[in-house]
Amino acid sequence: MAFTPDEVDLALLRALRADGRRSITGLADELDLSRSAVHTRLDVLRDAGALLGFAPVVDPARLGAGVTAFVLLSAGPGARLETEPLRAQLLGLPHVEYAALVTGEADVLLLVRAADLAQLRTFLLEDLRTVSGLRGTLTLLVLDEVIDRPFLLPGE
Repeated sequence: MAFTPDEVDLALLRALRADGRRSITGLADELDLSRSAVHTRLDVLRDAGALLGFAPVVDPARLGAGVTAFVLLSAGPGARLETEPLRAQLLGLPHVEYAALVTGEADVLLLVRAADLAQLRTFLLEDLRTVSGLRGTLTLLVLDEVIDRPFLLPGE
């Protein structure tokens, strides 16, 4: 069954994005809804798979990961990366926050967070060697995270 959020659902998600620790009462007051209406809306969002859960938002630098890089991995001409073995190998790597198969000249995009440049260097020169089928990498060091949204809503 298809789910299409309405403006109240989107307002509820915006309020949670701003502060995921808001109480049901606080959300109800802000959105001019009853507490039971907020509960119902949250249940519908969860049941529809639109709201997957509640997670803390952390500052990686304050947790010891002050260096961020995007690393593009390439399998090389004619090579084929098998998704499930690749997923298992990437999950075994330290410092990888996000990984995706991508189109273009690269095959995989990694978001890597490390304590310092020495740790990033070890990741690039040693840890990545455990991933089979790779022929090249391109590392983009992040100087400043200009926009960092936990999620986007329709129209944003």
